[in-house]
Amino acid sequence: MKKYLERLLYEALTRYNYFPNQKSNINELPPCLSTRQFTPEVAEEIAAIGEPRDRNGGGYDVVIYNASRYNNAFRELSLVHPQAHASLCKHIHDNWENIEYIKENENSIIRPEQHQDGRVLVMNYEDPIEKTTRALTSSFGNRFQVRADVSNCFNSIYSHAIAWGLVGFDYAKANRQRGLWFNQLDMYQRKCKRNETQGVPIGPATSSISVEIVLGKIDETLRNEGFKFHRYVDDYNCYCETNEDAQKFVRILGKNLAKYKLTLNTQKTEIIEHPVPDQDSWILNLLGNIPSRLNKAHAEEPKLSSSEAITFINHALTINRQTPDGSVLKYAIQLIINFLDEQSYTAVYRSILNLSWHYPILIPYLDALLEHATISNDELKEHLNKIAIENCHYRRSDGICWPLYIMKKRGVPVERSTVDAVIESEDCVGLTILSSILLIKDPIVNFAQKIIDSNDNYIKDSYWLLLYQLFRSGDIANAYPNTTLFDVLLSHDVNFLPEDGTETVAEKECGNIHGRLMFGPISSKQILDILGKPTPTP
Repeated sequence: MKKYLERLLYEALTRYNYFPNQKSNINELPPCLSTRQFTPEVAEEIAAIGEPRDRNGGGYDVVIYNASRYNNAFRELSLVHPQAHASLCKHIHDNWENIEYIKENENSIIRPEQHQDGRVLVMNYEDPIEKTTRALTSSFGNRFQVRADVSNCFNSIYSHAIAWGLVGFDYAKANRQRGLWFNQLDMYQRKCKRNETQGVPIGPATSSISVEIVLGKIDETLRNEGFKFHRYVDDYNCYCETNEDAQKFVRILGKNLAKYKLTLNTQKTEIIEHPVPDQDSWILNLLGNIPSRLNKAHAEEPKLSSSEAITFINHALTINRQTPDGSVLKYAIQLIINFLDEQSYTAVYRSILNLSWHYPILIPYLDALLEHATISNDELKEHLNKIAIENCHYRRSDGICWPLYIMKKRGVPVERSTVDAVIESEDCVGLTILSSILLIKDPIVNFAQKIIDSNDNYIKDSYWLLLYQLFRSGDIANAYPNTTLFDVLLSHDVNFLPEDGTETVAEKECGNIHGRLMFGPISSKQILDILGKPTPTP
C-alpha cells in the first residue's frame, strides 16, 4: 500500500497538479490544457537527460499566465519548464518519506492529501458549515481573534529556507554539501525559476509543498507556545483569551517568519474582539438575499427564475461596489449557477456576459452557462472575439484564453483582428490555444521562429509550451537543439492540448502500474491488452 500511495503522489505531481490547477470547480486554465499525459515514466526519462552545458547551471524560466483577480489586478501563475519540473517531482517522490510529515500538520487546512480526481492539493472556498464549526469550536472561551497574512508568500519563499524547515537551521547550515537530499530539494526548486533563491512558482503542487515545509515549521513553534490557530495556505487565524495573548501571537509569528526571510502583511493583520460573525458581512448579505427555498433539502423545490436570478446578480453588483476587497460577484454566481431553471440560463448568460467585459474573472462561467443557454454562433462570434481583444490590450491571460477555448469548443470563427491582437499580446498560453484552432498558422509560426532565432534560452523557456506544441505538429524545428527534451516528450506522444477520449501508451501504463501495486503481478497478455498491442501468435 505504501508503494501505491507514493505512486499516486508521483502522478499527482506530474499529471494532475503540474499546471496551475488547484481549484475544486472552475480552474484558472481552460480545461483544454492538460498535463495528464506527462506521466511519472515520462518525467523519469526527462530527469535522466540532465541539464545541457549551455545552461551553465542557470536553471529554467517559466511560462507566465496572468490570472485576473476580483479587482482586475492579476497575479502571475507559472507553467514550469518540463525539464525543471520533472527533476523536482522525481526528487520529491524519491525522498517523500522525509517530507510526508507535512500531511499531519493539523493546523494547516490545505495540506497534501489524495483526492479522487488524482490531485494532491485542492484549494477553494471552504465548506461553510465546516468553517463555521471550526470557528465556533476554536473561539469558545476566547475573547480575541487574530487574522494575519504572510506578505507575498510564494514570491518571497527563500529557497535555502526549505532545507532549514526540513532539518533545522543548525544542521542545514553545517551541512551544505550539494549531494545531501535536502540541499538538492533546494537546488531543484531553484532551477524551476532561473536558479533564483527568492520565490517559488505559483501554481504547481511542488511549490505548495515547499511552502508547507517552511510554514509548517513556524506552525510547530506556535503550537509549542500553546496557541489555538489554523492556517489556510498563508492566512493565519488564532483565538486568544486576552488582548495581550493576541499581541504575543502576532509578535511570535512575525519573529519566526523573519527567521525564514518572510514578513507579515501589516495591512491584513488585525486583532478582533469577539463576539463577531464568523463570516464577512458581504457573504452574510449575499446569503440573506438568496431565495430561502434554495437552502432546503428537498430536490423538488422550485429553481430560480430569470427574474430571481437577475435580481440576485444585481444585488451582488451593488455589494461589489461597496466591497472592493471581496470576490463578491464570483461567489454570488457560484451560489446560484447550479440552481437555475431551464428558462433562466439564457438571461443569466447575457447578464454574466456584460459583467465579464468588466470582470474577466467571470468569463469561465460563460462556458458553464452555454451548456444550457440558447445563443447563436453569430452572437458568440461577435462577443467572444471582442472580449478576447479587450483582454489582449491588458495582457490578462485568462481573459484571452477562456474566450478562445469557448470558440474552439463551439466551432466559433476567430476573427483576423483577434489573431493579430493575441500575437501582439505575446501571451504564450493564448498563442498556444490559438495555434490549435487555426488552419493557417503562419503568423504564429513566424512569431515562434523569432523566439527561436533569439537564441536566448530564457526567452525560449518563457514560450516552451508554444514551441513544443508547434514542434509536435511539425510546424517548427526543435527549439532546444542541445537537449533531447522535446524528442522525449514526442516519443511518448505527450500533448498538452489533448483531444477528448485519447489515451497514450504512457497513460495506459499508469493503469497497469496501479493494478500491479494494488493486486500484484499480472500476465504478459494483460500488459499487452493494456498497452493496446496484439498478443503474439505461438
